Amino acid sequence: MKKLIHNPASPVSRGTDSGFTLVELLVAAGILSLLVALLLNMVTQTSKTWKATSGKIEQFREARDAFDSVTRRVSQATLNSYLDYDNPTNPTSYVRKSELRFLSGPSTNILGALATNITSMAIFFQAPNGFSTNSSNSILQNALNTWGYFIEYAADTNSRPGFLPTGTPAPRYRYRLMELMEPTESLSIYNYTSGLTNSNYTGIDWIANSLGTTSNRPAHVVAENVIAMILLPKISPNDQTNGIGAHSLATNYVYDSSINMNSTVSSPSNANAILNTHNQLPPVVQVTLIAVDEASAIRFPNIYSNIPLTFSSSNWFSNAAAFQADLSNCQIFLSKSQINFRVFTTDVMLKGAKWSSSQTN
Repeated sequence: MKKLIHNPASPVSRGTDSGFTLVELLVAAGILSLLVALLLNMVTQTSKTWKATSGKIEQFREARDAFDSVTRRVSQATLNSYLDYDNPTNPTSYVRKSELRFLSGPSTNILGALATNITSMAIFFQAPNGFSTNSSNSILQNALNTWGYFIEYAADTNSRPGFLPTGTPAPRYRYRLMELMEPTESLSIYNYTSGLTNSNYTGIDWIANSLGTTSNRPAHVVAENVIAMILLPKISPNDQTNGIGAHSLATNYVYDSSINMNSTVSSPSNANAILNTHNQLPPVVQVTLIAVDEASAIRFPNIYSNIPLTFSSSNWFSNAAAFQADLSNCQIFLSKSQINFRVFTTDVMLKGAKWSSSQTN
């Protein structure tokens, strides 16, 4: 029988159940700590990105909802135009007449002294919204209201709880999209247009009664941080011919149904086409809103040296034919200024528009 002899100089092999050495444990712990740190960093960055993105989506969601509200209301504008004698005592022809009004354009152009703190463009009209502050009038679902939208740059002092001390916290100055809602029981348009006081009324008293009041103004905030609203009345595609483009109806963005703008446009198919706004609704209104996020809104006024944004100072949106170029320049300016913004735009068809160029009154 062969005898096994152990050689003390040869290494002794370890069994498979032997443990890790201290060095191996330290290396494994270091790698694990590094992986945990990387994982935590990834989770933190993802969480921050998610919160920031969600916050921006939430902020612009308010602007999106406001945009939908504006376009829906504008589409309901009405004038209830009718034909009547040009002169009741000595009639020679029938002309279009209406006691209602539609007015839109740059605030400084159409509102005059009322444009204090009101920037960009504004729009005012009548619509059968049936809005009333009197609960007993709830059955008047199709009653007329004076409605409107405008951009206002002001503090939030009017919306603060009364228990807060004056100046605590400091007022927040923001651009806000405002909605004017004149209740049916306060409708004043007929006082100026039905012949009771002034049958030749062409002013804006019907807006001043509500917009110019200093207390209990029938207007509320629809969305914050909407810095601009561009309103462009246009000819419908069916009425556009060679020489009569979509922008021919309101070349300077102003549209006033109370006057005869009598814009004559020459074209090969119609040498004397009359684009007359008198007692007519525009067939189409292009509505554009520009909104910024809260982080941008905090420093946005400083870009204009704390002066509210007015497009007249930068010559933007004064010529309707240059709308696309102006919008592009505006977007470039905001991007270079590191302003996070969104642009909402669409064409709104006015249901009550019955456009006609057959009359020149």
